[in-house]
Amino acid sequence: MLKSLTAAALALTLAAPALADEVWSSETGEIVYLADEYGAAILSFSDYGGLPGELVFPGLAGNFTDRGVHHGYWVGQSDMQCAAALGRPGGMTSLTWGRAVIAFDEMGFPSAFTVLLGDCDEDLTRSLRAEPIVGGQ
Repeated sequence: MLKSLTAAALALTLAAPALADEVWSSETGEIVYLADEYGAAILSFSDYGGLPGELVFPGLAGNFTDRGVHHGYWVGQSDMQCAAALGRPGGMTSLTWGRAVIAFDEMGFPSAFTVLLGDCDEDLTRSLRAEPIVGGQ
């Protein structure tokens, strides 16, 4: 029985992608799944003018099989500034941030997605389309 439990645990581990292995290509550059922190998935991306930013999606951490639409926020660096700073513990904090909504095409890994972005707490006015990079494409 122990042998079959170990084999099952190994199979589950191999079925889920490693976080850093999840990379997508977008018109602004690569989007990389960086970490799971405090129940949120943290993704890096390039924002205005190619400056680094982070996408934060609470509730998406560790979810590789039941993805859909998730609401969160982005934090970046640019001349655009909100009235207050926003960030995450141990991560990027900035006056440049906004709302974000990610919509995956498929429920499981790998899947393309579209992320909608808004500045500060305003309407979602921008979008990024991202296609998965799988197998060293």
